Amino acid sequence: MIRKAEMKDLNRIMEIVNASVEVMNRQGNYQWDHTYPLPSHYQGDIEAGDLYVVEQDGQVIGTACLSEKEHDEYPTINWRSPAKAITVKRVAVDPKSRGLGIATSLYQHAEKVAAKRGLNYIKTDTFSKNASARHLFEANGYHYLQEKYVEEKNDSLRYYDKML
Repeated sequence: MIRKAEMKDLNRIMEIVNASVEVMNRQGNYQWDHTYPLPSHYQGDIEAGDLYVVEQDGQVIGTACLSEKEHDEYPTINWRSPAKAITVKRVAVDPKSRGLGIATSLYQHAEKVAAKRGLNYIKTDTFSKNASARHLFEANGYHYLQEKYVEEKNDSLRYYDKML
């Protein structure tokens, strides 16, 4: 079941994020670390009503922010449309629950949220070393646009969009 996150979910969300950071770092992907994402990011997402969780058997196993607020660099990207969009960010799935379609269900939910808000466009991004996310985007019909090098991460952010 996917539902809006509540403040009571924050500790569990951060457990998932911390476990995800460990997995990502072991894979040579340093997109997330001790500086991002922070509890304050998720707290702000909850307060804005933009954070969703996947709950299974009473346990939160995944989360995603589905927001009309874009990342700061998004205006510099060559998106395929100038239309207002849902931006999917800060997606995390409990490593013990990976491979079950949880992330796919969150991206499908983003499409439903977009439709409810009268939007037909979704934006997202990931670092080039995040092979799992790249595969997820491509398998779900997202279009690769461009990448920009991020010096402090020694990696490139790859930008994707999907027109609904």
